[in-house]
Amino acid sequence: MAGSGEEIAIKHSQSRSTIETTTALIARTKYLRRSLNSQLKVLRAVQGELEGAAHSVKQEINATIKELEQADRKLQDDIELLRQTRIEDGFRAPRPTGERDVDLGVHQKDTLHDFVDDQPVEALRKHATAAHASVQAVRTDIDASIRTLEDDVQKINQVLADKTAISSSIKSDLQPATVPRRLKLLERNAHDMAQGLESLVQHFDSCVNAIKHTEGGGAAVAKNFTTEDLPEGVDVEAFQGPAESMSEEERIDMLKILKSDADQVDEVVADIQERGAEMEAQLDRVLDWREACETSYRDVASAFKLLEKVGRRLPSHVQEVTYFSSHWQEEKAKIEDCVAGMNELCEVYDNFLTAYDGMIVEAARRRAVRKRMEKIAQEAQNQLDQLYEDDMNEREHFRLEQGEHLPSDIWHGLNVLPAQYGFQRLDGEGLNSVPELPKEIVASALRRLKAAHGIKDANQR
Repeated sequence: MAGSGEEIAIKHSQSRSTIETTTALIARTKYLRRSLNSQLKVLRAVQGELEGAAHSVKQEINATIKELEQADRKLQDDIELLRQTRIEDGFRAPRPTGERDVDLGVHQKDTLHDFVDDQPVEALRKHATAAHASVQAVRTDIDASIRTLEDDVQKINQVLADKTAISSSIKSDLQPATVPRRLKLLERNAHDMAQGLESLVQHFDSCVNAIKHTEGGGAAVAKNFTTEDLPEGVDVEAFQGPAESMSEEERIDMLKILKSDADQVDEVVADIQERGAEMEAQLDRVLDWREACETSYRDVASAFKLLEKVGRRLPSHVQEVTYFSSHWQEEKAKIEDCVAGMNELCEVYDNFLTAYDGMIVEAARRRAVRKRMEKIAQEAQNQLDQLYEDDMNEREHFRLEQGEHLPSDIWHGLNVLPAQYGFQRLDGEGLNSVPELPKEIVASALRRLKAAHGIKDANQR
């Protein structure tokens, strides 16, 4: 009986101590978790700022690269248009008969592209490609840095979320709020079991006393039982000691009480066993609860260690974003210079194409003016020739009618021929200096000029 009481006390003490230490552990875990969540918020804020700064730079990169691609595409389109625009044969300088370009040691320029130098274009594209590649390399690094930071934060959240869910699934119904009630229940069970054990001890002592007052009772116990058959701490000799003096009346009363108590022994034993099983189960739940709380504490501690590692790496993430921004500003200036150079070349090529169309229209205009001048000259020549012929006829008629009646020396210019006039070009150029171009070529050039002027006027507005 004494051993059972000690076991009850041990279980009660173990349960109570476990509950108290676990409650303190829960409080410490909650404090650490609040601190961890607070620092995670700060870390998330810093992460958001870094991602925002990187995103802003990347948007600026995308816009600038798009502008570069548009300028390069426009430049390539202009170059291709120069390649496709052939020089009209009428503009070519005539060669001496039998001589070729190869014989003269020159390269025949067949298109407008033959008149431009590709070196500036290649240099601009080379510089733009190098700047773009440099930016993309740094961009890849910063993306990796941001992704690493995000992975680190997610690991912390995952440790807290997954392990907390596991801990929640295995924890018992014990909670800090129910601890006082559980302690009272433990106290009550321990108290009731102690009372039950005490009543059993008293009943046992009464039984021993009754056996001692029964003739031959002690010898019968010694004969049929050994110390191993009796409760812990009880020896067979306890039944054989001298009995205290007792009257017959007292002995009868004692036997009545033993008989009455004997009917309650099984009930008391069953109650003790039930409460013992309940305390055993309660202790198991308390131990499971403590294990779950310890797991939760370890999770928070593990998350804190991860947070410390992230905190040590955080300055490098900030430095990488800062370097990314400053490096981009340097490369941006280079790319913008390339874009400006490409736009200038595009303007030069556009002006060249427009000027060539203008030259076609100008050639057609000059040809028309020359034809008008030739027409006027021809008409005037015809009039002069007619006047000359009429004058000759009139002079001949005068000579026939009056000439024989006039002395020859009366007017020294009487028989002089009339003045004769003719037209002659004074520029000394040949007729091929102004080519006669096909009408469709001139019409196409005129349409392009009008379209170009329309776009220019729209841009000015």
